[in-house]
Amino acid sequence: MPPSLYLISLSALTLTAACSEYGINDKPDDPPGDTGIVDTYIVDTGPVDTGTPPDEDCPSDDPLGFAASVNEECVHEVQYGTFNPVVEWYKPTFTNDGGNNSVMSTPIVSSVNDDNGDGIIDDNDIPDIVFVSYSESGWSTNGILRAISGADGAEIWAASGHGLQGTGGVAAGDIDGDGFVEFVSLTPDLAVAFEHDGTQKWTSDSLSGAIYGISDVCSISDMNGDGDPEIICGNAILNSTGQRIGKGMCGRGGSDGNVGTATYAADIDGDGILEVVAGNALYEMDGTTIWCNAEPDGYTAVADFDGDGKGDIVVSAGGNVRLQDHNGTVVWQLTIPNANGGGYGGPPTVADFDGDGEPEIGVASGSRYSVIETDGSVKWQAITDDSSSGNTGSSVFDFEGDGVAEVVYADQSTLWVFNGVDGSVKLASSEHSNGTWLEYPVVADVDGDNQAEIVVANTTHYGSHSGIRVFGDADNSWMPGRRTWNQHAYSITHVNDNGSIPSPVPSNWPDYNNFRSGDMTIAQGDDAPDLRVGTGGYCEIDCDEDQVIFWVHIGNDGLADIDVGAAITIELEAADGGLITYDTITIPPSIVSGLYQDSIRVVVPASQLRGKVAINFTATTDALECDESNNGLRIEGPFCEATP
Repeated sequence: MPPSLYLISLSALTLTAACSEYGINDKPDDPPGDTGIVDTYIVDTGPVDTGTPPDEDCPSDDPLGFAASVNEECVHEVQYGTFNPVVEWYKPTFTNDGGNNSVMSTPIVSSVNDDNGDGIIDDNDIPDIVFVSYSESGWSTNGILRAISGADGAEIWAASGHGLQGTGGVAAGDIDGDGFVEFVSLTPDLAVAFEHDGTQKWTSDSLSGAIYGISDVCSISDMNGDGDPEIICGNAILNSTGQRIGKGMCGRGGSDGNVGTATYAADIDGDGILEVVAGNALYEMDGTTIWCNAEPDGYTAVADFDGDGKGDIVVSAGGNVRLQDHNGTVVWQLTIPNANGGGYGGPPTVADFDGDGEPEIGVASGSRYSVIETDGSVKWQAITDDSSSGNTGSSVFDFEGDGVAEVVYADQSTLWVFNGVDGSVKLASSEHSNGTWLEYPVVADVDGDNQAEIVVANTTHYGSHSGIRVFGDADNSWMPGRRTWNQHAYSITHVNDNGSIPSPVPSNWPDYNNFRSGDMTIAQGDDAPDLRVGTGGYCEIDCDEDQVIFWVHIGNDGLADIDVGAAITIELEAADGGLITYDTITIPPSIVSGLYQDSIRVVVPASQLRGKVAINFTATTDALECDESNNGLRIEGPFCEATP
């Protein structure tokens, strides 16, 4: 029969590759034809004149690569995590002033040193944990600011001798625009700023009358969007150098005057300028009162509960919870049932606890952790024990990525994780104790492994635990957490991944609608590659010289590149269906999404093809594909049938 080049359709064959080298171009030249798959490149040499010199009717060059449409549905199947928490590491004591090892402040997560040696400190470095510790004697003014590695608790630095509130908190952010994160903590009447290496940066103007002097925490926001962040401590507003630029005259954002303040800024009215949120008041940046509703002061969280695009304010105080509209009007008020005296009532958390698309409120009291619906009804309660204060906070995260949130809460003696839907207990760890004020566990990727961890503070009150303990998943399956949790009044949009402060600061509720919560995005199927042998053919013009020339195109119909290389196994198929391996060709990375590489030429002795009904080309790769059924190409014979 006249020699010609045949284009053959695909068949589903999957075989195992060995290894021999073959050089190809990683990127195609200008693709011929249209941009379809399989029939994109067709070569037909036509009939051969007996007077034509050998090889002239076969392509003189191997066919070029070409572009192809990708399969937009080529994604990995969603893999939900498990919930199997274990202690990853525990840091109970410290080398520097080892007796100063009680932690009753919310741990802060931010990078303080250049782990990867690229000359900058950012979210590509291993995160670190920063907190205030104290000794049981003289705890009100002997606090030490410490930084330890999130990877293993190794000590980085300790800043002592500043008279910090032992139970006070820390806020982190780049307040001077130098590319490094600074830290702000409090004495009983001053704010103290520290550089990323623990050296003191400044002390503030007096905060007397603006904070309570025990367990206070500051926050950081660029309130007017000028690129120069403000620092909010109680009802005082400081500039980035510690000078007081305003002070409110109503509430201070705390409960009953002796257990700390926890104010922050948010754009409550949607005018593009942030306001300071106290329990019963809203202030301008200069301290001017926007409104004061004469309700009891308390701890707050903000979210959009009524869908009007403006921030509504949840207030917790004295065992009561209320919801206020953006103008201070009380929408509803609830005394937490079964709270047995209630305690002060801890800072509230807002998240979609049950996956119904609506925000719920989580709040702790003396003997209950309660989740409250948007309308003020109680969804569920869990029995806890925080009779010492009833003042602790909590955080929320979807560890498994299944759309159901988990509540992380630590009382006097137990680290709890509750199912957000019904409050069922997922973890009750006795590897915890604390005297409890405003602190709560945070959820962040503290070791850079792209999985969240739980960071919990401990004191020897009500137990024998101290320092910092980090919990992770034994199956390494938890969803990725951010590498930062920069302040007690944490909101996702108020800090960038590298610790810088956004300018202007976007409101949280359009995208997340939560507060003191991690990103609740459910697990998604990642883009996947799809290795394929797309086209192929052969030429018989050299049958007299005992050669048949084959070539095939290998490509990627998936959404992701193949970065681990591939191989093509070539097998000869006998009439009885038996397969004989002829060769294996390795294909180095990268096989780019939507592209077919320049063809691979294979010369097979015609004598080995006699009596064979087909030749099979099968591509394999270690990459996880979305479809492994389309990796084979079968070219049917007979080959060089007319040759003696």
